[in-house]
This record gives sequence, C-alpha cells and structure tokens, in this order.
Amino acid sequence: MKDRFVIIDLETTGNVPKKGDRIIQLGMVVIENGQIVDRFSSFFNPERDIPPFVQQLTNITEQMVADAPSFAEEAAKVADMLQQSYFVAHNVSFDLQFLQEELHMAGLPPFSGPTIDTVELARIVFPTAESYKLGDLAKQLHIDHDQPHQADSDAEVTAKLFIALLNRLRQLPLITLQHLKRLSPYLKSDLYPLLDNIIMEKMASLADEKSYIFYRGIALKKPVSMQRKEEDHHKDASFAAFFAGPHTLPLDHYERRDGQWEMMKLVYEALETSQHALIEAGTGIGKSLAYLIPSAFFAYEQQKRVVISTHTLQLQQQLLERDIPFLKAVVPFPLRVAVLKGKRNYLSLDKFIAFLQEHHQNYDVVLLKCQLLVWLTQTETGDMDELNASSGARLFWPLLVMDEEDNGGKYNFFWRAKQRAEEAHIVITNHAFLLHDVTASTPLLPDYEHMIIDEAHHLEEVASHYFGQQVDYVSIRLILTRIGKVNENGSLAKLMKLFAGRHWNADNHFLRCGQLVEELQFECDELFRMIRRYALERKSAESGRCRYRFEPQKESGRQWSAMKELLWRIRGHVANLVDETKQLQTFFSENNMESSISAQPYSYFSDVSSLNQIIDTLYDLIESDDPMVVRWIEAEEKGAANATAVYSQPIQLDEFFAERLFMPKKSIVLTSATLTMNGSFAYIISRFGLSDFYPICQTIPSPFSYKEQAMLMIPSDFPPISSVSLEEYAAVVAEGVSQIAERIKGKMLVLFTSYELLKLTAAAMKMEERNEDYVLIAQGVQSGSATKLTRAFQQFDQAILFGTSNFWEGVDLPGDELSVVVIVRLPFAPPDDPLIEAKSEYIRAKGGNPFYELSLPEAVLRFKQGFGRLIRTKKDKGAVFVFDRRLTSASYGKYFLNSLPSLTIYEASLDQLLQKLEKWL
Repeated sequence: MKDRFVIIDLETTGNVPKKGDRIIQLGMVVIENGQIVDRFSSFFNPERDIPPFVQQLTNITEQMVADAPSFAEEAAKVADMLQQSYFVAHNVSFDLQFLQEELHMAGLPPFSGPTIDTVELARIVFPTAESYKLGDLAKQLHIDHDQPHQADSDAEVTAKLFIALLNRLRQLPLITLQHLKRLSPYLKSDLYPLLDNIIMEKMASLADEKSYIFYRGIALKKPVSMQRKEEDHHKDASFAAFFAGPHTLPLDHYERRDGQWEMMKLVYEALETSQHALIEAGTGIGKSLAYLIPSAFFAYEQQKRVVISTHTLQLQQQLLERDIPFLKAVVPFPLRVAVLKGKRNYLSLDKFIAFLQEHHQNYDVVLLKCQLLVWLTQTETGDMDELNASSGARLFWPLLVMDEEDNGGKYNFFWRAKQRAEEAHIVITNHAFLLHDVTASTPLLPDYEHMIIDEAHHLEEVASHYFGQQVDYVSIRLILTRIGKVNENGSLAKLMKLFAGRHWNADNHFLRCGQLVEELQFECDELFRMIRRYALERKSAESGRCRYRFEPQKESGRQWSAMKELLWRIRGHVANLVDETKQLQTFFSENNMESSISAQPYSYFSDVSSLNQIIDTLYDLIESDDPMVVRWIEAEEKGAANATAVYSQPIQLDEFFAERLFMPKKSIVLTSATLTMNGSFAYIISRFGLSDFYPICQTIPSPFSYKEQAMLMIPSDFPPISSVSLEEYAAVVAEGVSQIAERIKGKMLVLFTSYELLKLTAAAMKMEERNEDYVLIAQGVQSGSATKLTRAFQQFDQAILFGTSNFWEGVDLPGDELSVVVIVRLPFAPPDDPLIEAKSEYIRAKGGNPFYELSLPEAVLRFKQGFGRLIRTKKDKGAVFVFDRRLTSASYGKYFLNSLPSLTIYEASLDQLLQKLEKWL
C-alpha cells in the first residue's frame, strides 16, 4: 500500500458531473517503488454532445468517441487498479468527483483510499514556480509534454512530475520534513504517512546537511558570499573595444539589430559625458541589453556603480532571471549584480518562527507555512516576491515581513541585500524604492551618480502614488480584527496570555485596551458609513462607482462637522490605546525580556503602531489643506455601507523631479517604448522638469516592417460614441467583435477604457449563439490576475480576451497567439477623474490648455501602448481595429496617427475591411 500510487487524468464534457457532464477519456499510470510499472488509457462514449470549446481544448472530437466503450463497461477494471493505492491527480478534487460519480452510475462502491494532489504538493515543494499548471511545471522540469489536454499524455506527465516531487521531498533537511509532517493533517492531500516514511528513511541514512544552517529550529540555505572584488583589469574590458567589434553578441539565435547598437552607444555616451537622456526605443530593439551592456562596461571601467530602476517587481525579476545571465555571457569581465527592494519585501525570520509556532487550521495559512519552510532551504535573498503564494495567503504577509523599525534579528535578509548592493557594479531596484531612497533622511541605496530608468513613462504615476495617501475602511478593519478583543484570539489576547504565564499583573491596562478596541471597531464603522453617504449625496456614481473630490477648507454643513467630530474622537481613542500599550511595553524593558522571547508579543505592538499611523493619515487627509494636493473619496454605490476609501495625490511633481532626482545625479537615462507624442519629447520633458537640463533626446524606431506586418482599420459604419447610449454602443461593439472573430478564426485582444462597457459587451456577446466556437475571457467577469487570464487565453486556438487598464501594456502575445487587436475607444482619461480634473485646473490657472497639454498627450501615449500589443516579433502579422471614429473625424486624430510607425491605414465599412483582411492574412 505505502508505495503504490495510481496517477489519474480525465478529459470531460464540462466541469459539473452532477449536471450530467461525463468522462470522455481516462489515463492511468501506476507507480511502485518510485518506478512506472503499469498504464491504462481509453476513450469513453459520454452518451451526450461534446461542447465545441472542449473539442478545441482537447482535440477530442465526437467521431473519436462514437465507437468507444461506455465508462460502465470498463468501471470494474478501473476500480480494480485503484485497490490498495493512493489516488494521485493534478487537481485531485476535479478528477475524484467525476470518477466517484461514474463508479456510482456503474453500481460500484466509491474510492475510499488516500489521495494526493500534485498541484498542492508542487506548491509546497516548488514554492517559487511561476505557475502550477501541468504544462508549465513539465517545462520547468524538462519533462516532454507532447499532447496537453489528452488524458493519457497528461497522466504520464503527472506521473513523472510526482516522481520528481517525491525526490525533491527526500532532499529536504530532517527538521523541515518534521515541521511539514506536523502541518500535513490540515492539507488536502494525505501526506502524513508519506512524510513519515521519508523521515524514517532519512533518520536511518544519516544524510549530510552541511548545505544548511539552523536557526531557532528551522533550516536555512547557507548563504554564498559574493565574489571578491577583482583588482586586475581585463585587457578587452572597454566599451570602445567592444563597440569596435563585429556588432554581434555571443548568444544563441542572436539577430543583429542596428537600433540596439545605436542605443548602446547613446547610453554609454550619456553615462560617460554626465548627461541626462531620453531614449524612446521601439518594440523589438532589445532595450534591456541595449542599456545593460553599456552600463556594465561603464561601471567596470570607471569603478562607478550604475543603478537600474524598473516599474514593477516582475520586470525587476525578469531582468535578473532572463537578461542578467545574457549580460554576464557578453561582458569580458566578472560582473557583480545585486537587487535591492524595500524592507517590507523581505521575510523577518523571527516573525515567521513565531507564526510557525502559532496553531492555525486555516488552509491558506497552513499551506503558506509549508511553502515558507521549503523556500527557506532554497532562498539566498529572503525576498518574499520569489514566492508564488495564494491571494488568501498574501493577506498574512504583513505579519511576516520586516517593518521599517525591524532590525531583522541574527539573519537579516534586508541587511544582506544591502551588503550585496554595496559590492555590486549594477544595482537593480524599482521606481517605488528609488523614490523612497531619494526622500529618505539616510539613503537606502549605496552611493551612485548614474542611473537608468526603464519604463520611464510610469515614473510620474508611481511618484503620485508614493507621495499621495490612501486610507480605506478594509485596512483599518483588518488591523482592528488582528488586534481583537480580550476574549478573542487576536494579538491583544495573545499578549495577555503571555503576561498571565509570567504572573505579571497588568489586568487594568488590558481591560482598558479591550474597551478602546471595541469602541474603535464601532466608531470606525460609523465614520466610513458617514463618509460614503457624504460622497454619494454630492456626486452621481458613474458605472456604479462614485469619486467625489473634496477640499477640506471648502466643505461645510452638519454632516461634514459630524464626520470631523467623530474622527477627532477616534483619534483620541487611538492616542489612549497607544498610551496603554506603552505601559505594557515598559514591562518588557523592565524585565529585560526583548531578547529572550519569541517575536510573538511584538505583533500586538506593531499592530497598534500601524493603527496609529493609519488614523494619523486619515486625519491628515480630512484636515490639512494644500492647494497642490488633490483629495477625493471613492465609494461603491452598491457596495457595503462602509466599503469606502479616501485618497490624496500631488498635482504637479516637475519641481520635485528636477531638484531631488536630476540635479543631484550626474547622468540619468530615461527609456521606454512610449515617450514621444507627435514625434516630440516636449510633454515628458515638462512632466519631469527637465527643460533646464537640455537632455539628449533620441527616438530609435522598431526594426519591424509595419508596412508589411500590420494594418490599421477604422470601420466607418460604427456610430459616434456620443450619439448612442452605453448599452447600444456595447451591442454594436459585440456585433463588430463577433464579425471579426467569425472571419479571422484566430485570437483577438479587445481593449476597453472602462469596466462598465467591457461588462456590457461581454454580456451582449454571450447572448449570441454564433460565438460558441470562441472562448471569451473577460477581465473582471472571470476572476484572476492579468497574467492568469492571459495564460488561459493562450490555451485556446480560437479565443477573445477582453481587458482594460493593465492589458494596454506588458501583455506579450507573439506569433499565432494574437492576430487582431481591437481598440474600442480612444483611451482618454474620464473627465471626472479627480487627478485629471485638478491638474487641468492648475494648467488653466497658468494660462495653458489642459486638453493639449495633458489629456491628449496621456491618451496618445496610452494608444501607442495598446497598438504595441500586436507586433512582438519579425514574424508577426495582424490588424489593429479602432472602433472610435474620432481617430479620423476629430481635428486631434492626427496626433494619434502621427505617433504610430509608418503603416497602411484603411477606413471603410466593417464588411469591406474584413474582406481586405482575409485576403491579406
């Protein structure tokens, strides 16, 4: 029994066996003693239709199952193979429910043995895997996967994955396996006996554990020190010598691109001559290597560090995992590269150990503990962004990461990252941390005077968020729930228990803390109800969401006064809670307890500190008045009565950028695929306050031949947006998308500027029977991140992906993965957006034109990003449809068209355009 595993995979007509969905194919692979010993596979006649999208996904047609046996005919054989075995599957609950239903229909007893889910086991064993889809894990482990979504092939791959997972479990240190065994009863898989066997084997073999260090009962990977600084200079280690060479790179499948070499030269020139530069690099240039190579040479030759800042943590990771290995293969000297992020990105070991000791039965928490235990045996950085944790688990991250005040204990991951950065030629960071560093009283990044800012068009937006403030009801409620009342299981009750265990008498303090928390829970609830009501009464909700801009000195009336009064009272309660907490903290210092106990009690102290901070921020948002700051309230019209948030952002940041970023540094190179509007850098120069610095400005066009690879199509038979209702326009868009889908028989990305129009269009498309051959994936309608939805989209041959904001850029779908992009409306920000409204007023007050100085440039840059989704490689071919006739009818349409690369533009009826497209494709 202990060593027999039956790995199963099924293909079915749908997802719900109780509603009549049936198995159409079954694959089984038997593993004994770590080896595959038997296989079984068969198609089954489901005695019902197979939906078109299932046929598309699995390549199993109705003809293939027409003469196949029914499941009942093979049921006894299947049940017999499962005797005395573990039932193993990738997402076991799905396969098991179908099998149980089929066994029941065949008159056989249900399977009652142990089960293992390879998705869950992979999450634990490979906590940093990018994806837990079977195909992605197979690719990571170099397992051939010839026919995805065919049960026999999937079962074979799952079996090989399972063997790899078992081998990886056996390599874990004993202490980690013992922790996993203790946690395993709360997992979905029956791992307890399996782990018990592995632990017994391990204890008998006395395995070597020299590659780990042990800290307070957990195993950590032994850190590898960074290579020492080499004093000797390599004779060819100069950019001049490199650039004088044959203009090729020693990389597999490298395609020489003149634009890439032109950009390298520009970047090196800017760094060497201490100038700031703006470089717009078209798609396909190979921008990352074009700035990394000259940066590396400059840093090595001059012994001056170069900092590289990216927009997101994902881009930071991409540079580290994909581009830096290439860079090290290219440069003729040993290169040291480090990554540095904000403190809250790193795990606090003491907090984790306290968390591990606490008893939790919540599934997300238990799985997170298992992942962290394994990850600590693999990570050198302690950077939590390496982890692929569930969204439920991420709610607990604030309890585990380092605080700004946190010294990190003996193994301080943030301090180690800073040490690596001090020794590096190149330091990679992100825009948010860069701003934190620029504004901190003591710098967090090591000394530097030269910098590259990638995805520079996002820097102002990141700075607006960074200098802005935000408080929402959910955050306050979360902290108050974490603290809890004295009779609950929060951090307050845990501290009380610790005091009782040490016979310290502080009951009065605890009683007062409990009363204050209770009052705060009630009054914060009431305050956010009042804030929501106040906003909704003053501003009609667009698409169910209200955004009311307020100016503290101009607001008046009884409601406003009552809100302020309640806020003052809440602030008073928090001040009292802080005082009582200080009294409790003195017990620790007087008894010199800080060093001898776990981090557990500190969670209460940090919770109170966080609450104090957040209420101070709310007070500042509603009380202080700065004409250069815009403030607004956001509330859902149909949401919970207190589901409300208050925001502020600065209106203008050009002076900040000029004085704090560009003036102190010798050379900053800003690069992106979208920096110009109508061929000019003027807009970006004004936003960043760069006018007085006379930066180098250069556009390097894409190497792609847009004339031959792309067409821009504008249907002339669509109504002007302003002439019809949103519902009518959604019906027209749905009809247009359906017609394109019917004709191209490929994949399509449809970009919206509002969720409301997206949802209405998706609903209209679902009404149409002719769209059955297409899989529709719509952001906000289906749950999941942009990455998750894009992955789902990639699985099908015929699919339509509806997306808003974060689909306009960063989505990479080369080749057959995309043949048409539809831009539903020109991407102007809504005029009632509080930030746009305030910036427009500021421009108007200075005698400017907000439309031409703000709204239009922003829309054009966004439009270029959307257009850029279509052509990602030299082999791509397709069309961009723009359903907004303003592109040709409005006087400002030329600004959009002039910002695109040279390509063929057609304007005609949709039917005529589709005839042209069919011939061309």
